[in-house]
Amino acid sequence: MIFGGRDLFEVWRLLLGTICTIYAVVVTGRSLWRWCIYFSGSERTTSLMRNYVIVQLLGLRPRRFTREFLQIGLWAAILLVLLYGHA
Repeated sequence: MIFGGRDLFEVWRLLLGTICTIYAVVVTGRSLWRWCIYFSGSERTTSLMRNYVIVQLLGLRPRRFTREFLQIGLWAAILLVLLYGHA
């Protein structure tokens, strides 16, 4: 079946991908917003946990994860080449 010059499966795939992407962004944003609200509390336990999370985040060193970052970049580049070659 052709729908507006496109295959029906292609339209369905595009629509499903768009809806899933929007859903993932909204759910992630809401979760991050709730964590920000939680960590902005003034209770002692919340303050200790906030300080602990800040110290842990400051302790992350990007050099330790260089191999993983490069691997993610490589796989993303391969995906883009495959998608470009497919079209």
